[in-house]
Amino acid sequence: MHRFSDEEMAERASLYALGALSQWEARAFEEHLSEGCESCSEELESFRAVTQSLALGAAEAEPPVHVRSRLLSLAAQEGASKSTGSLRPDPSQMLLTLRADEGRWQDVAKGISIKHLFTDPQHGMVTTLVRMKPGTRIPLHRHRGIEQCYVIEGDFHAANQKLGPGDFHCAQAGSVHEPVYTVDGALVLIIAPQDYDGFSPGHA
Repeated sequence: MHRFSDEEMAERASLYALGALSQWEARAFEEHLSEGCESCSEELESFRAVTQSLALGAAEAEPPVHVRSRLLSLAAQEGASKSTGSLRPDPSQMLLTLRADEGRWQDVAKGISIKHLFTDPQHGMVTTLVRMKPGTRIPLHRHRGIEQCYVIEGDFHAANQKLGPGDFHCAQAGSVHEPVYTVDGALVLIIAPQDYDGFSPGHA
């Protein structure tokens, strides 16, 4: 028995063939087909033939070069991940904690020692603690990249100003620092380029 008008039958058959009916509409149409409606079955088959032809009717197109390069790059990354047996980074390798009593202090000049906290190879930056004994100084030097300095303890004299605990100082790439020094000693945190040796007179 026909539940639909001719227009409704054609519309529902076409939408069913395209997969555009809701879950409940599709179920109702399938139940109608199961009752043996030959007209709807024939209508559905004709629309299925059309949709299959549409799927194969698009002309082949060469993808843009950047799309192909991107896909190849992603495939290479996935292949490299699979070769290591993991598709995701190990969470334990994504977090770093360094306790105050951990790490190694290195003497780089008389009265000046440093402790490397972290190296960021992707951006070429190093985070370092610098400890200066009273009366020590760092010679005139030029910055190869941006250098950020945060004073933790003591006094730190740079750019003709005295900096104390909590003060921040930033030197842009290419800038020149006159000798920086401390009177009573200082502990500072410095973030600077990885290939930058701020303690070498050769950078003057």
